[in-house]
Amino acid sequence: MTDGSADPAQVLARARAALDAERASDARDLLAPLVEAHPRAAEAWLQLARAQAQLGQPDAARAAFAQCLTLAPKEPVVWMEAALFEATQGRGGRITAQARKAGLPQALVAMVQAAGGGQGARAMGTSSATKADIAALSKSTADPRAVEARAIPLLKARPGAVVWYHLGQARQAAGRLPQALEAFRQGLKLEPYAVDLRLALARALLSSGDLAGALMEARRAAQVAPLSVSAQLIYGRIALQAGLAPRAVSIAEALLARHPKDDAVLALAAEAAVQFDRPDDAVRFARQRSAKARDRLSLLARVLRNAGDTAGAAEVLDRILDATPDDAVALTARGQQRQSLGDTAGAEADLRAALIADPADGVAARALAYGTRLAADDPAITLMRRTLDRRDLPATGRRMLDYALARALAPHDAPAAAAHLAQANASMLRSYPYDPRQLGAVLERATQVTWPALRQARQGGAASQVDVAPIFVTGLPRSGTTLVETILAAHPDVTAGGELGVLQGSVADLTAQIAAGTAPTGADLTAAGEAYAAAARRAVGAEVGRITDKSIFTFFDIGLVQAILPKARIVVVTRDPRDVGLSIWRNAFRDGTHRYAATQTGIAEQIGLFRDAVAFWESALPGVVHRIAYEDLLDDLEGQSRALLSFAGLEWDDRVLSFHEHAGDVKTLSFAQVRQPLYRSSKDGWRKSADEIAPLIAALDEKGLLPE
Repeated sequence: MTDGSADPAQVLARARAALDAERASDARDLLAPLVEAHPRAAEAWLQLARAQAQLGQPDAARAAFAQCLTLAPKEPVVWMEAALFEATQGRGGRITAQARKAGLPQALVAMVQAAGGGQGARAMGTSSATKADIAALSKSTADPRAVEARAIPLLKARPGAVVWYHLGQARQAAGRLPQALEAFRQGLKLEPYAVDLRLALARALLSSGDLAGALMEARRAAQVAPLSVSAQLIYGRIALQAGLAPRAVSIAEALLARHPKDDAVLALAAEAAVQFDRPDDAVRFARQRSAKARDRLSLLARVLRNAGDTAGAAEVLDRILDATPDDAVALTARGQQRQSLGDTAGAEADLRAALIADPADGVAARALAYGTRLAADDPAITLMRRTLDRRDLPATGRRMLDYALARALAPHDAPAAAAHLAQANASMLRSYPYDPRQLGAVLERATQVTWPALRQARQGGAASQVDVAPIFVTGLPRSGTTLVETILAAHPDVTAGGELGVLQGSVADLTAQIAAGTAPTGADLTAAGEAYAAAARRAVGAEVGRITDKSIFTFFDIGLVQAILPKARIVVVTRDPRDVGLSIWRNAFRDGTHRYAATQTGIAEQIGLFRDAVAFWESALPGVVHRIAYEDLLDDLEGQSRALLSFAGLEWDDRVLSFHEHAGDVKTLSFAQVRQPLYRSSKDGWRKSADEIAPLIAALDEKGLLPE
């Protein structure tokens, strides 16, 4: 809240920031007193109207827009924002009639009409260009020089948004992304509500690797074209790339309500469901798509694999490749699945074929390099290097190729490998900026908000009645968690779940209840535990026996796991921070999932956070956590395995010592290592690369994280 004595400019700035951050209630609380104290402040009424519209208060929003139009009856921004709001209410025709009655310029009336229709206004200003000029610009996209030669004189004579749009498109096609971005931005300065310019800018930012910027522009495009399927789809897809699954799900649900049979909408819904840990929904949406949808089968294969149906996914991929043997997407997907299942020869053949079919994608190159040791003169390396020289290479493809070459060249040219790795991680950081406060806030919420409420509830007698006893294996990436899970899964009574990722969705209602200040009951804890058990069984497909869950970040939520699954066992794997830090630095994780991994100081911060989390839970819940050091496992496999099985409540079985012969579907970066007997070369491996990771070692030392 604020009062009328506050500086209006400062209040407006804070309100706009709140609206941009999608905190509409905060904006409303700032603006309501402001308009009361300054009833003729048109800008304050405009922002209040926007806040009320976001909050789903149409009558209040309409009244605020009316007041703003009374104060600023000729202001284009007010008319456009009012039209966008009325479009969402199905009343765009009324605002258009009102604009005509107000005597607005015809060009503005046309823009209001387009905005009121919900499809968004397109760039309209042609500057000094004639119809023939515009037609020539449209037809010359394949000849960027011709577009440049025609557009620049026109823009010097008099700027126009349409000309800037065509110039930006031509520059992007020529691989001149910085110049394309500038053209689109110049056009938007002239016509900020032009959805075609806004979407073009979002796409160009995405190609340049600026994911945050692309997300912001896509969101604005969706706002200025609230009923445009294409604008909403682009926003949803970029939200998915940014890891904002809940937002993508809400976009998909809104689109499905209006377009339940649209193939592109169903595809977004399926992909959002995958990321939001709803595998059954993902399969359902994928199957509902038309048989004519171009990527129907490839999407279906992906969601089937995610749902644990590897056989079904393989059958679909085989169907695709029987029909189109050079389908790069299907070849890559089948190659990666074969890697996970241990078919190294089949995987290599598929990935080499995919790389040849589409070298710019980069995914096949990275998978090939991570799964196959390539000779220095391997044609695949030559092709990767040649592809990196392309000016039109998207940022994601360039990043994947840099990761691939970093791995492939490591045995042959260490300096070149290190250079490619640094470029890849720098690209990842540009696309997915790292803020250490985000994961720090996760730990703080888990230990200072959720856990105290759970502890108090349990002390009051609340207890979960769930009997299932999953085995959680958690630790930092590359610390040996996959190895420990594979040892457990070699036991005949255990099925490996891998990184299930179903815990957060299962406890969402419980944690929301705690955040709202409501004490959980035994029934609440039981419901959350049952939700987890059901989701885990669906994901694994196992009906009997114990399952493992190797979700990396479980170490944040050990208290939560213990509260909803009292019979669960929690194993924490540790490793020398220099070795684990080096391995994290050298590996490519799924985009946006481990943002700290793109900087060596970020890796050190995450190692410290892991240490703090485990120390907290060992103090809060003595005896609940079983620690196993990777180095101890290398030195005494049988002794450590016996202790591990005893802690898990499993009878001894000699098969766990030959775990590498029993590895099943391994979806993490350790798919190759766990199919081999234990090897010691990874122990103290950091010593050979001490110079490369000097910043990491220094940061670890500063934090007191180095072994004594």
